[in-house]
Amino acid sequence: MSATPVLDEDEFKDRDAMGLQPATDKTPSEAVETKKYVKMLLIVIPLIGQVLAWTLYFCCAELFGQKEIYDKKFAFLSEFQLGYVYLCVWILAITRASVVVNANGCRAPARVDRPDQHVYKVMAATGSLKDAPYVMMANTGPQGRFNRAQRGVFNMDESLPLLLTNTVLAAGVFGPVVALLCLLVAYGRVSFALKYKHDVKGRVAGFMPAMIGEKWIEGLLLLCAIKSIFYGSI
Repeated sequence: MSATPVLDEDEFKDRDAMGLQPATDKTPSEAVETKKYVKMLLIVIPLIGQVLAWTLYFCCAELFGQKEIYDKKFAFLSEFQLGYVYLCVWILAITRASVVVNANGCRAPARVDRPDQHVYKVMAATGSLKDAPYVMMANTGPQGRFNRAQRGVFNMDESLPLLLTNTVLAAGVFGPVVALLCLLVAYGRVSFALKYKHDVKGRVAGFMPAMIGEKWIEGLLLLCAIKSIFYGSI
């Protein structure tokens, strides 16, 4: 029985002699990239999160008869000033998004493609290794699949502490609705990891549902803060 032929992968495709993406006149500056991610991560996505959160709140409150129980929970949170707990966690979430903007803004001008997260250099001032290529992650063959699969894990791990905190706090108010959103996150994260293992660009199809679920939950967190802090006015 003949083995299934393995297609050759070009480890050096779209890389220059140093192992980086080739510099072109289209390589964006750090300022341009940072501006792009500020708009995406600090403006557009939080606004979408609020639209999703308030839409969900009004649908559940008015269409599914949950308004009375929501009012009781917001009254409790307001009485003991617990809305500020929600606000504090949301502020920290935005803080993390801000430092992600800082890192993402540096990636394109550094010409470092995913899954690489760092660039390593042989620190030789003289000799044959002085101008050696940078040390990058293997991105082809079984080693490349392993590296990308690991990034699928670590990408989730990096945001998991905030996600767990957001989930516990939001679920305390919205209960089963947050459980459904967690199923969306679970589907997205597993899909993201499996597709990332296969191909860097394919990961986006899984990343989108995961982000929708996670930012929806984060949006509910800010909604809870607003409803609790301004209880009776909103």
